[in-house]
Amino acid sequence: MMNLSDFIWGIFFLVQTSVGILGNIMLLTVYINIFIIQPQQKKPTDLILAHLTMANTVALLTRGVPETMVGFGMKNILDDIECQFIMYSNRVSRGLSICTTSLLSVFQAITISPSNSHWTQLKPKITNYTLPSFLFFWILNLLIYLEIISSTRATKNYTVVGYTYVSKYCSLFPRGDYIGATVCLTATTFRDLFFVGVMSWSSGYMVMVLYQHRKKVQHIHSTSLSHAAPVETKVIQTILLLVTCFVCFYWINCCITLLLSFVKEYNAQLQNTSSFLAVGYPTVCPYLLISRDPRVPKPHCSLKRMGNLSPPMGSREKHISTQSSPPLRCISP
Repeated sequence: MMNLSDFIWGIFFLVQTSVGILGNIMLLTVYINIFIIQPQQKKPTDLILAHLTMANTVALLTRGVPETMVGFGMKNILDDIECQFIMYSNRVSRGLSICTTSLLSVFQAITISPSNSHWTQLKPKITNYTLPSFLFFWILNLLIYLEIISSTRATKNYTVVGYTYVSKYCSLFPRGDYIGATVCLTATTFRDLFFVGVMSWSSGYMVMVLYQHRKKVQHIHSTSLSHAAPVETKVIQTILLLVTCFVCFYWINCCITLLLSFVKEYNAQLQNTSSFLAVGYPTVCPYLLISRDPRVPKPHCSLKRMGNLSPPMGSREKHISTQSSPPLRCISP
């Protein structure tokens, strides 16, 4: 008989995974369209955002889909090899998400740095470091999680003591190689602390630059900061929102994971909460970007365009009024 709690969690994971994958696919489609068909709309950060979106999509597929299947009562959905692939892919994609979000914040911090700062020399050639950074991130995360492959097994009985449980479908089996496990844990912890620290530093730097710029603008009696650099300010605000969102999900999930390490028995509620939060950022991230990027078509704008193109019949005055109205500006040229 299906557990009611598991069924409710299955619904939560289904909604979260569906919404997250839909948003990421929509965003990827927009970036592909820009890269191939409309390169004139390309922005320096688009390649980084496309890489982040792909990493988030993989994280959702490898965590949200299995959790949904287990929530709806499916058992033994993966064997050992499939578990190793799913767990390894999920951890690598999560690591790539951390690294790419950090790169995005650093990229923008250097871009908006004042002309008298130490970062000025990097501005003209910063885009040249994007692809090498991706290569470094991939190598780093692929190597860090090699230990996961050898220690992951499909969960057969989650009441057995001795496993470090991840979920009801995959478990981490502690092998005798404590050196390898220690190296993996140390490298993962150092990577997380380093890149989260870089995110925090670059975000603080951007806030400071924006504050100084606002003071300067007010000093010359400008009416608004948006008149000085509206697009750049909006990009900075978006990246700050992304970093804040990531850091919040990250630290809450870390606290729950730490709590799980002190719990001797399997705790379904804590495990499900941890899994739900683990894919919280990949779910929210695309919608933050979609809502603040004028190049992404908005549904309400499309409906308004259709209304403008199809005026009501039998009303010449309304037709003339519609034709004389200014064009909608829901999407920037």
